[in-house]
Amino acid sequence: MPHPPRILEVLLALAAAGGALVSAGCPSPEERTCDVQCDCTGCSEARYLECVDKTEIARKDAEAASCPAGAFDELLTCIEEESECKDDKFAFDGCEDQERSLRQCGVFVFRTVCQHANEVFMACGQGVVFENDPDTCIGPTACNAGCIIDTSCDGLTGLDQEESRRFNECTLGCFQMK
Repeated sequence: MPHPPRILEVLLALAAAGGALVSAGCPSPEERTCDVQCDCTGCSEARYLECVDKTEIARKDAEAASCPAGAFDELLTCIEEESECKDDKFAFDGCEDQERSLRQCGVFVFRTVCQHANEVFMACGQGVVFENDPDTCIGPTACNAGCIIDTSCDGLTGLDQEESRRFNECTLGCFQMK
């Protein structure tokens, strides 16, 4: 007859293995968000893994930058809830507060500040201002894009003169950066 402590060890080992299998089947927030995006756009396996990797790196960047606790998960949850698929294009809106919280610590997920600014401009009836290339969205250009995001349509079009003045000061400050 087996010794009772050995049976207990075996049962605990099996329970731990079963728990590992169960947790392996649950996708991470990064995976769920990339699932939503790839379900829309039809990502290849490589593209999906690239999405997950970039999202995991953004999480680490948020942690290293001491972004507000939970801000990253709040954004991923919002993206999952607010995402839309139109003509095989992945889009989300309604997550501006979560994006702003991360942007203030220099973290961007799924779109650069320039891409976000283009969306704001288009929503305000303006054209696209910035290139879609993430490598060009740096320094003063990224700063200017942040000014756009933080300004209402009325401020961008000049209908709200006070906000338009703040926008112009923000933009000027970006291009005076050293």
